[in-house]
Amino acid sequence: MLSRRKIVLSTCGSAGDLNPFIAIALELQGRGYQPVIASQSEFGQRVEAEGLAFHPMRPGMRDVEDELGLDHQGIVRRSIDRSGLEFLVRRVAMPFLRRSFKDMMDASEGASLVVTHTSAFGARLAAEKRGLPWVSAALAPFAFMSAYDPPALGIAPKLIDPCLRSGATAAAALLGIVRMATSGWTAPVRQLRRELGLGRAPGNPLFEGQFSPYGTIALYSRVFGELQPDFPCRTTICGFTFYDRERGAGEVLDPALEQFLSDGPPPLVFTLGSAVVFDPGDFYRHSVDIARALKRRAVFLVGQDPAEVLPEPLPAGMIAVRYAPHSLLFPHAEAVIHQGGVGTTAQALRAGVVQLIAPAAADQPDNAARIARLGVGRALPRAEYEPARATHELGIVLKRGAYRARAQEIARRIALEDGAGAAADVIESALQAAPALRRAG
Repeated sequence: MLSRRKIVLSTCGSAGDLNPFIAIALELQGRGYQPVIASQSEFGQRVEAEGLAFHPMRPGMRDVEDELGLDHQGIVRRSIDRSGLEFLVRRVAMPFLRRSFKDMMDASEGASLVVTHTSAFGARLAAEKRGLPWVSAALAPFAFMSAYDPPALGIAPKLIDPCLRSGATAAAALLGIVRMATSGWTAPVRQLRRELGLGRAPGNPLFEGQFSPYGTIALYSRVFGELQPDFPCRTTICGFTFYDRERGAGEVLDPALEQFLSDGPPPLVFTLGSAVVFDPGDFYRHSVDIARALKRRAVFLVGQDPAEVLPEPLPAGMIAVRYAPHSLLFPHAEAVIHQGGVGTTAQALRAGVVQLIAPAAADQPDNAARIARLGVGRALPRAEYEPARATHELGIVLKRGAYRARAQEIARRIALEDGAGAAADVIESALQAAPALRRAG
């Protein structure tokens, strides 16, 4: 039986892909709806600890490990190399497409609307098969691949980036080549569509095919990216949606970290987010040398046993912890040095601190480029993140007051936004407009 109150939010990826959906689900729950988050099984405890309903959707990390014969670190390593996007689509998402579709059909039983992540291929098909209205979500400007605000692709940047920046016509042509080159990756989506009787695919599922005719919520601030002429219709830039608790835990810092922060000047904070952290390479060991060269205190968020990635004992004025809520830690930082995931980037922007980003793959190079254009930090490719070069780049950011002033200005603007509230408004509007849109379609 259809419930006007049940809304299914489908996402997949890392915790950075989950957190914005938890923020929206909590907002919807506060408005009297019954949100259900459909995602990989390892996120179940985290979601349910917030009092939200959860439905597992394959593949979970264990599923991928068993299917590919790789451990977690091996999967992350393949995901962040130059062919990472192809690996994630062709080796992870597509082999599980039918299973994720089935799981989403179960999760959406009795629902009135579905919200889909960029990579939730099965969820979009399930919504169409059920005839449900659905709203697509984009976590970063990179998802739109706009010719008017072209992304930094992170591939041969000295050759490709100038072409993308030479005008909308040239950018559209180059992005068209990318669309054609990737169209074969999602052939199983087109095949399943035919079997389900859904008709011709509305474009490449990695590009225009990911967006819903009922509306798209861009879950980032307008200071980070504006609406563009080639965005899909009914796109709303809502603002960043913030959530960073672990399993419903209260928003407090570890006592040892809290004491460290009170014992001296603001430290540098080094983090690799929720995915890259599992394949850190020499990032943290280099970061110790960078902090020492700059004579700064430092906090390292390492995601695992610090002894695995850092020398012991650490120099005086440095501390390593597995995790700390960014919303609580970053306001105490002098600078945040990170991988460029949109969640980490957004938290640093909200905190008003300067950034140095060492991006690896996916949207990270584009997020890093935007931070540099905003004047709140600098970017350094991950392959070039070594002590001498990174110390120089970070030293520039720390010494020039214009970076800090600009970061604080951006933080004031972001503080006026309510991303989760704006996203919930769009979802409610889509529910109300769905009958008319169905008739028009």
